[in-house]
Parts: sequence; C-alpha cells; structure tokens
Amino acid sequence: MAQIETLMLANHAESVNGLLYVHGGGWSHHWRGPDPGEQRSQLAVAATVLLDGADGLGGVPFVVRIRSEQGQEVFRADGTLTGPAGQPGQPVRTGIALNASIVFPHEGAYSLSAEIAGTSGPSVAFWVHDRASSETEAAAPPDPGGTTGYL
Repeated sequence: MAQIETLMLANHAESVNGLLYVHGGGWSHHWRGPDPGEQRSQLAVAATVLLDGADGLGGVPFVVRIRSEQGQEVFRADGTLTGPAGQPGQPVRTGIALNASIVFPHEGAYSLSAEIAGTSGPSVAFWVHDRASSETEAAAPPDPGGTTGYL
C-alpha cells in the first residue's frame, strides 16, 4: 500500500533515480515581494513515498494541494507516481519533487497536504508574510506559537 512518508516545502527539489535532492528545505515562513498581487513565489514541494514493491510499476495516483486558512485552493498538482521495481510485500522508497510558481492571494496561514492512492498523508502548516518595500524597514513577525523552522 502506498504511503507518504515525509512532506516539506523547499526552495528547490528534484527527484532523480529514486533519490530526492532538496535545496533550502523544511521552512515554515515565506516572505513574498512588496507587490504581492503581481509577485509570484517560487517554491518546491518534496515528499518521500513508500510503495509496495509491486505497486510502483503500475503507477500510483497522487494529489498535492496548498490551501489558505479559509480553505481556498491556491495550488494543486495531480500526477501518477511510478516507482522502482521491487518484490511484492517489500516496501520501496521513492521521491516526489514539484517546483511551482504561485501567487498567494494574501498574507496568513496556509497548509500543504498530499494524498496518494486516495489516502491522505501528512499536512504541513506555513505562513506567508509581506516583505516591505526597500523604502521601509521590515521587522520579522512574531513567532506564531512555537513553530519550528522560524526564520
């Protein structure tokens, strides 16, 4: 049975030959440009997936979503994961890497979630903040309640 093992946001990610390469991964706060209506955010989603050795070759459907605090879907990626060959009943691990350009409609809390083969996986909370223009000095927002990875 397919299972999402880890899920994270990153600056860039690649999945090559079953290996996951993550650059700037694991963050929880994102600062968008001074004109958020026109500023696209470049980010990546990285995940490791456990597949049954027999399932990977047939292709396993997955969905990755980013939603606002109000439930508005701002990003969605649907795909089919084909993993490495393995023996039935023996798990094989592979990676998913998605690089995207997203316009976040507003500051605030967002969540990253994923499902594979119709089964929900982990969910990751993160926050989007506006970066002040170069004419004003920006202060970092307060840590929202003990989240890890605060920059």
